[in-house]
Amino acid sequence: MIRQVSPRFRSYAVLGVVALIGGLASGRPELVAVSAPFILLVGLGLMRTFDLSPVIESRFDRDRAVEGEDVHLHITITSRAVRSLEVSCDLPTGLSIAPDQEDPAIAVVGENRVAIRHGGGKVDLDVRLSCDRWGAYRPAWIRLRSRQGLTQFVHVGVFPVDLELRVYPRTEMLRRLFQPVETQLGFGDLVSRRKGEGLEFADLRPFSPGDDPRRINWRVSATGRGVWINDRHPERNSDVVLLVDTLASARRGVGVVLDLAVRAAAAIAAGHLGRHDRVGLISFGEPIRWLQAGMGDVQRYRILDTLMESHVRWQLLWRGVRVVPPGALPAKALVVGLTPLLDDRVIEAFGELRGRGFDVIVIEIPPEPFLPNAEKPPDRMARRIWKLEREATRSRFTRHGIAVVQWDPSEPLQQALVDAQSYRRSCLRARA
Repeated sequence: MIRQVSPRFRSYAVLGVVALIGGLASGRPELVAVSAPFILLVGLGLMRTFDLSPVIESRFDRDRAVEGEDVHLHITITSRAVRSLEVSCDLPTGLSIAPDQEDPAIAVVGENRVAIRHGGGKVDLDVRLSCDRWGAYRPAWIRLRSRQGLTQFVHVGVFPVDLELRVYPRTEMLRRLFQPVETQLGFGDLVSRRKGEGLEFADLRPFSPGDDPRRINWRVSATGRGVWINDRHPERNSDVVLLVDTLASARRGVGVVLDLAVRAAAAIAAGHLGRHDRVGLISFGEPIRWLQAGMGDVQRYRILDTLMESHVRWQLLWRGVRVVPPGALPAKALVVGLTPLLDDRVIEAFGELRGRGFDVIVIEIPPEPFLPNAEKPPDRMARRIWKLEREATRSRFTRHGIAVVQWDPSEPLQQALVDAQSYRRSCLRARA
C-alpha cells in the first residue's frame, strides 16, 4: 500500500511551523505555546505510522443470479491493527451495494464503498450487492483506504480481482409460441402437417399391405366398404434460430432497444426449449456470434451466456450471413429476428435468408420512443421521410412473405407473438 499525507497533516505542520517561527521572531512565548500541540501531533503521527501489508481474498457466493436478486461478495482482509478501513469495489453499472447490510459492522458510505472498524488480524466482510440489470460483470479491483497515526497519514492500496458474475434477465412466461410451417424429425409437442405415427387424427384411407393392424378403424370397416385404417399426425419438434440485432445504428436509446431485444430473445428461447424444440442463436454485432441449435437446459444457459455478452458497437467490416456456418442455420428452420430495423445490413440479411427459403419472422422494436423530439421544421420533415422509408421496408418484407410485427414494449411480448401467428395464418390461406 502507498502512504499518502492527509490534508490534516499538512495543516498541522503549517500551523505549527508558522506559529513557532512567528513566536521566536517576535519574542512572544504565547505563539510558541500555540505551536506546541500541532508539532506534538505531527511527531506522534510520524511515530505511529507503519505499513499494513494487507492480503485480500474475494469471492461471490454464486456466479449466476437473476435480475432483482441479491448476491453476497465475501472479502477477507488480513492486515495489522488499524483504526478504520474503507473498502471500495469497482462495481460496473448494473450492480450496486445494498443500502441495508446484514452485518452491523459495515456502514455504506457511497455507491461502491463500505466502511468498517478493523482491530487487526483477519476480518471477513459479507457485502450484499443488488443486481439491478442483466449482464456479465467482472469487477476489476478492490481499493483499501486506511487512516493511521492520528488520522494524519492515509494508506491506499489497489488490489486486482478475478471475479465474474452473470445476471440473467427476468423472462416473461409465454403461453403461445410460434408454429413453424415445417417441422423436423425429432419428437416434440408440435403436431406435424404430414401423416405418420402419432396421436392426432388426420384422415382415413384404405388398408394396404404392411399397415399396422392396430390402426384399423373397425367401426368404418364394419360398413362393408372394405378395411380402413386411421392416418394420424406425428408429434414433431422444430428448429428456431433467434437473430438478435446488436449493430450500433440507433444512436440515442440504443441501450434500451438492445435491452428489450435481449429480454425478448431469452423469453422466446425459454418457451421453445420447454416445448422440446431446438433453439439456436445468431448475434449480429462485432463480430457475428452464433450458437448451433440444441435442446435442454444446457442450451438455454448457453444462449443466456451469449446474450449476456451482447454489446452495441460500430461494425465497419461486414460480410453478412455468409460467414455463418450451415450448422447454425439448419434446413427448415424458423428464423425469428429481434431488431429495430435501423441498419440496412440487417434488412439485407433478412432478405437473403428469405431468399434461401427460410421461414422468417421479424419482431420490430420501434425506436421512436427513445429518439429525441423533432422540434424544428427540418427535423420534422426528416422524421416523416424516415418513417416513410421504414414503412416501405415493412411493405417490401410483406411482399416477400416475411412477417413483420411491431412490438410495443408497454404491452406483453405474448401479444406480438399472437399477431405474428395471425399474419402467418392469413398468408397460408392466401397461398391455398
